[in-house]
Amino acid sequence: MSRRQNEGAETFSRLLDWSRGQAPAERLAAQLLRAEGFNAVDPCHPLGGPDGIKDIICNRDGRTWIGAAYFPRGQLPFGSVKEKFLDDLRGVSANGVAGLAFVTNQELRLGERGELVQLATEAGAEANLLHLERISSILNSPQCYGI
Repeated sequence: MSRRQNEGAETFSRLLDWSRGQAPAERLAAQLLRAEGFNAVDPCHPLGGPDGIKDIICNRDGRTWIGAAYFPRGQLPFGSVKEKFLDDLRGVSANGVAGLAFVTNQELRLGERGELVQLATEAGAEANLLHLERISSILNSPQCYGI
């Protein structure tokens, strides 16, 4: 881009066309979770290694959660996002935690978000979805200046 885009379009575009890889995605996800009120945010193995179906361990309201970062390049069909969500959701029971914070650069419609939350509820877990529009908005806020 030769000229900076305004109104959040640059952030949106950079997130959707993510080309930085998994380690920066997991590190960004950790920052986003902090901005959203999670604490004791602890990335597991952003540079690779066995992580026990979790990218991040964190706390919210006195309960332990896991976080998962999913940043493919470009918009994928909802079925692909759902498949990844279900795979990461297995980490809730495997790690004995309360919920999954799913951080993704994918655009999720309201109905799709509802479906993912329902799947988590049926699995006995809570879900917090940080999707493309939401994380773009968070990153464009004053509290995240510099991230």
